[in-house]
Amino acid sequence: MKIYTCIIGMSLLFLCSISGSLRGAETAKVAKKPPDIKALVKALKGDAVESRLRAKANLIRMGEKAGPIVMQVLAETPPGNTYDLIEILAIIRYKPAASDIEKIWQDTENRAVKLMASQALCRFDYNYARYQGYILSRTKTGDEDERLKAMQMLGYIGDKRVVDPLVKIFNDRNQSDQIRQAAIWDLGHTPAKESAEALVRMVNDPKVDWFYKEIIIASLRTLATNKEMAPVVSELLEKAQNIPVPAPKGK
Repeated sequence: MKIYTCIIGMSLLFLCSISGSLRGAETAKVAKKPPDIKALVKALKGDAVESRLRAKANLIRMGEKAGPIVMQVLAETPPGNTYDLIEILAIIRYKPAASDIEKIWQDTENRAVKLMASQALCRFDYNYARYQGYILSRTKTGDEDERLKAMQMLGYIGDKRVVDPLVKIFNDRNQSDQIRQAAIWDLGHTPAKESAEALVRMVNDPKVDWFYKEIIIASLRTLATNKEMAPVVSELLEKAQNIPVPAPKGK
């Protein structure tokens, strides 16, 4: 049985970590000389995995500045080959690309591209219900690997509207252990109060097996690494354990 974390290993979070970890002389060189976007795009289309990941990371690090050129390349690329380009636009949340990505979604039969396009459109809050619905439909069909890929996409949307569907997936005992674990992982990567509340309820539910509770606790810790979510998680845990919350200073 494959482990879900292996499936997500070379994913958006990995790319983001690469984009923030280029170090030493290379970092200094990038700071002095703007990256050659055309060269990065060329590398992105190449076969060398390391070069592609590095190019993708650099484009992501550029943020919205990379948006127009990536959109231009997107328009020149066959729909079935646009996965990496859509992924970059999703990470940088380049909303002007929404209509072009929706057209690709309509034109391609490539399921991986459709999933990535759906995730991007959800991140743009563009016809959200339709595209979250599509991703959810893909969690119910195909083999387990295909379903896990759809679960992975839910974890990168980052919107509170994904919380209830994820809780329902976890609570469905007919789902496999991997799918239920994936739902927990997704909640831990959704920075919303609703997600933290759901995880705290799960960890305090006596009906939830300790096998899952260990994963839930790990997901709460992941959620707490987000600066905005840390105090939310702390407060919810204190309330769940009946720990008095300190009064504000001066009162």
